[in-house]
Amino acid sequence: MVLHGAAISPFVRKIMLALSYKGIAYDLQPLSPYLEKELAQKRHPMGKIPVLEHDGSNIIDSTVIAHYLDDICPVPPLYPGSASSRAQVRWLEEYADTRLTSLIGGVLFYQKIMRGKMLNKEVDQDAIQQCLEHHLPQVLQYIEEQIPEQGYVAEHFSMAEISLWSIFRSGWMAGLRLTNYPKLHDYLANIEKEPWIANMISREDHELSGFYCEPMIFDNHHGNHAR
Repeated sequence: MVLHGAAISPFVRKIMLALSYKGIAYDLQPLSPYLEKELAQKRHPMGKIPVLEHDGSNIIDSTVIAHYLDDICPVPPLYPGSASSRAQVRWLEEYADTRLTSLIGGVLFYQKIMRGKMLNKEVDQDAIQQCLEHHLPQVLQYIEEQIPEQGYVAEHFSMAEISLWSIFRSGWMAGLRLTNYPKLHDYLANIEKEPWIANMISREDHELSGFYCEPMIFDNHHGNHAR
């Protein structure tokens, strides 16, 4: 089983964690859509990552891959529990992959790390400020309303935890701190106690710490932020 993609991508990280959770061995084949556009488009019609190569097939899209992994290796399930529980897991996965990623990945991570650190280009501070003051607070408030006071979204660890943590990890790298969101902060901290999550944190810290940004904390009521 070969996973094609860049480990720094939250969608690739998501599948790396899903594979680790299930105990499935895989090889990560580095593939950057930015640097290897033609090769990426050969793997994926839209030139995106991740792509999972297995038994002669290319499985594309992180959510499709997650369901594929549950199909071929049902235990432990990535979508556990009752029908309503699985629906909530799927919804939070979708919300993490779309709305949350558009802000944390598309603005904070892209501007501060991709442009500022990796490409050494000018950072759009206005876009960052708009994100932190006007868009991200209500998204974080909504997520806090969706997660439980203790434990996980479903009865057991699920794709909701993997998807949310993966993109928040990208935010953490960009300097985002959730001190003013104690429920969400504790939820993510609990996820990080899982051994396969802790292993990934250790590996990322070793390989990527030079790209990490200074911490910034912003007020969840007014959107004010400080470094």
